[in-house]
Amino acid sequence: MHCSNVFRGDKKYYISLMLLFLFMLSSLPCIFAQNDGDRSYSIPYANIDLYVGENGNLHVIEKIHYSFTGTYHGVYRNIPIKSGQNIENLKISTNGAYSSYQVNKTGNMESLKIFVYSDSQKTVPIADKDVDVFIEYDFTNVIKIYNDIAELQYKLWGEGWNVSVGQVNANIHLKSNNGIQYWLNPPYFTKNDGWQNGTLKIETEKIPSGKYFEVRMAIPKDQFAANPTNGVIINQDGLSQIEKIQNEYQNQLNFKTGLYYLLAVLFLLACFIPLLIYLGFGKEPKIDYSAEYERDLPTDDPPAVVNAIAGEKLEKEVGKPDMDGFRATIMDLINRKYLVLSDIPAKLQEDGDHSLSLKIDRDKNGDELRNFEIDVIDFLSHFEEEGVIYLDRIKDELKGKDKSFFNTEGTLEDQIAVLQFIESYKLWKKDLKNEFLDDETMKKIFIKKGDTYLKIFAGVGLIVAIVTFFAAAIDPLPAANYALISSVILGSAAMTSLIMPQKIAGQWTTYGEEYDAKWHNFAKYIQDFSLIKEYPPESIKIWDKYLVYATALGIADNVRKSMEMALPEDKLARSDLYMFHYYGGYTVLSAGLAAGMKASMSGGAGGAGGIGGGAGGGGGGAF
Repeated sequence: MHCSNVFRGDKKYYISLMLLFLFMLSSLPCIFAQNDGDRSYSIPYANIDLYVGENGNLHVIEKIHYSFTGTYHGVYRNIPIKSGQNIENLKISTNGAYSSYQVNKTGNMESLKIFVYSDSQKTVPIADKDVDVFIEYDFTNVIKIYNDIAELQYKLWGEGWNVSVGQVNANIHLKSNNGIQYWLNPPYFTKNDGWQNGTLKIETEKIPSGKYFEVRMAIPKDQFAANPTNGVIINQDGLSQIEKIQNEYQNQLNFKTGLYYLLAVLFLLACFIPLLIYLGFGKEPKIDYSAEYERDLPTDDPPAVVNAIAGEKLEKEVGKPDMDGFRATIMDLINRKYLVLSDIPAKLQEDGDHSLSLKIDRDKNGDELRNFEIDVIDFLSHFEEEGVIYLDRIKDELKGKDKSFFNTEGTLEDQIAVLQFIESYKLWKKDLKNEFLDDETMKKIFIKKGDTYLKIFAGVGLIVAIVTFFAAAIDPLPAANYALISSVILGSAAMTSLIMPQKIAGQWTTYGEEYDAKWHNFAKYIQDFSLIKEYPPESIKIWDKYLVYATALGIADNVRKSMEMALPEDKLARSDLYMFHYYGGYTVLSAGLAAGMKASMSGGAGGAGGIGGGAGGGGGGAF
């Protein structure tokens, strides 16, 4: 009969949990909420009219619709001006508020500051109101006149706006649409576009803050005067340059779109790699072991070894002991009388005059002690005071009397104690590994190959997901959203794989699987009172040994409760380890060692411009 009845289901549980988590994550939309408090504004829409003049002049009329919540004093508008360009005949007005304005030209920027008021005296700022701001001006030297065509490249909406715009409605007015080619960059912000007589009408989708939208036109020269004084004359052909730039730009968009789709598919498929690793390397061998529980210790290994291999904490690495093993080693030394418990009350529920303490029995022959056990005794000896080790002192010094190890308020004595613990703990693990858990021994127990592959996947997947997430987050290309969502899913799968216990993707050998199953069944027996009642241990000494190994397995509290239900008070009072646990020795010791562990871990005029390089644009905001 195979061991299906003793398989703990740890792997199935974790794998099912991971798949469920990924499914839920992929089903939920990413919701980003922003709360600006009681004062905020938005730009639901903007209307832009461009009139192309025969002399090369560009007449611009902007209508920007603001919706204010709370009190505001005004808005500002920054218009970039390239070398040789000028803004003339500026007119500013508002609808829904009284206004005044200031103009400031600095370098390559025309800055408009428009104050809005609720009263005609212009003393009270507006509050909770919609306002239309009209800006009208002539823009000279914007249109480029080539030998073959004229070019208008103009940002209808610039990157400098502090908020998104719900929609831009643009009208570009020309003599006619005969022979005109036009491009809208980037094209994915376009909602509708088309000609109505000689006017190109454009409607956009929502344009996020920090993004731009431009129109680019190749216009026949017969729409202009022979000598357009307000245009830029360029003695070369321009159409081929413009078409080349636009084709390259479109190819770039197509490539990025395909890449994002491909990444999204690959990322989602990659999320199944942990499952494939498990199926290939993590499935346990079948063993001929059918016992439902173990009444006796399955092996005679020291408790620290049992902790390293079969400890109940799934997050631990197989073959790597943890603090439960360190505590179990101390408990085992107490049970074997190398450490003697003192100051224990004679009866339960009787207060002692002093806290629990230990003494090292230096008369006992220590030849049988192993190096890792000597490491523990050496550590405890640092806390001796006239031959007595007070557990409260260990707790206080390792916790630094509730001060962080790196807090300058901690005493020098506290810091020395923590350093002693760190060195003792490292030495204890090293000696235990050298004596019982060397690499050759562990190969006979557990195969780490699957876990190694899983951690490689986790590291690579996490780096790729993070890089893709930030790249896609700032890219307005619609396909970037697919890569963004899939990178979150991949990152979650990678993070889950990174923290996945070694036992999940790794694989027990036949010997290791049986070893782990037997100790699991022993843990099941000493925690199940119904089994204890039916098959009780023969003596209090056996209970003491059970409590030692329960500490190694991380279930000491449960076993102490089983002892209380199975044994009368007079027998419990004769158990040093029970009394040690009952009167807080285990708790104090655990608190001190845990604190020590925490401290140890603490630390363009000469040619066609590129995409987005036209006039106009800029941005604005409110104040």
